[in-house]
Formats: sequence, structure tokens, C-alpha cells
Amino acid sequence: MQQLDDAIRNKLQSQSASIVARYGQLGHDPKGVFDCLLKYAVSGDGALHAEKYYRTVREEFEAAALEHRWEYVVSLARVTASEYGKPAAGYQEAVDLLRV
Repeated sequence: MQQLDDAIRNKLQSQSASIVARYGQLGHDPKGVFDCLLKYAVSGDGALHAEKYYRTVREEFEAAALEHRWEYVVSLARVTASEYGKPAAGYQEAVDLLRV
């Protein structure tokens, strides 16, 4: 997950997608990837759209045929890397107030 986090923070879309694809191919628990991607979905500019896309991918992952599940997560990783670096308005204030 550290490699994925680093790739996202460096806006490396292809690398982010490749890491997630390989992670899925190896049969790892998707929870780690979803947890990593969620923190970006709620913190970046356009967070409402990012949160909605995150939720859609979670739902599609559960509903999709096994051989196609990870395709959704790979696309989410790519999008997450592309949108990284623009904090959502009010995000830091909320973090400070909530002490999280």
C-alpha cells in the first residue's frame, strides 16, 4: 500500500493502476486498496464527485463478475492519481476541528 500511496502522491497514473492491477492478480484482500483510495476520495478538490465515484466502484466491485472486479479498482486508482494535489475547500479546517 505504501507503493500505491507514493504513486498517487506523485501523480503517477499508470503506476497507480499497475500496482492495483497486480495486487488484484495476486489475490490480496481489496480492503487495503479501498482504504488507501478512500482517504483521497474525501480530501481532494471535487471530493463530492470523488466520493461518489469511490462508492460506485465499491458497489460495482461487489456486483461484477469475479474476472472483472479489479478493472473498476484499477480505474479508480488512475483517477485518484490524476486528481491528487488539490485539497478540498475546508478539508484542513475540518481535520483540525475533528482532531483526526
